[in-house]
Amino acid sequence: MTTEQANFRFFKVFVPAMILYVATTAGIVWLSDRHALSPHVLYVLTLVPIGAIFAAFWAQWRFAMELDEFLRLIQIKGTLIGVACIMIIASGWGQLERLADVPRLPVFWLLPVFWTVQGLATTVISKREGVF
Repeated sequence: MTTEQANFRFFKVFVPAMILYVATTAGIVWLSDRHALSPHVLYVLTLVPIGAIFAAFWAQWRFAMELDEFLRLIQIKGTLIGVACIMIIASGWGQLERLADVPRLPVFWLLPVFWTVQGLATTVISKREGVF
């Protein structure tokens, strides 16, 4: 499989998954703000964006596995930088919440931060390595 084919297959799953994630998350928040939904209904509704997150990570995994070793390494490095960033934010802010009485950080924001950092890191590494 060529890199272009792998890119196409990745974005064909990733973009709809992220659109579904954002749309269903916003819809659930909108519904829960306007209607008294039972916790059971909210749990069931929340399975949809959770499934979208799974699909996005599955697409990322499949994409990395379809690339050659060099491009796969770049993807893995970008993912590790994204994970490191999330771990630093979550652990650091958790310590601040516990010890310095700062406001709570909504965990919801960790996923968009991860994908942003992972994408930027992969792009920077790719440019540095002369991929494009």
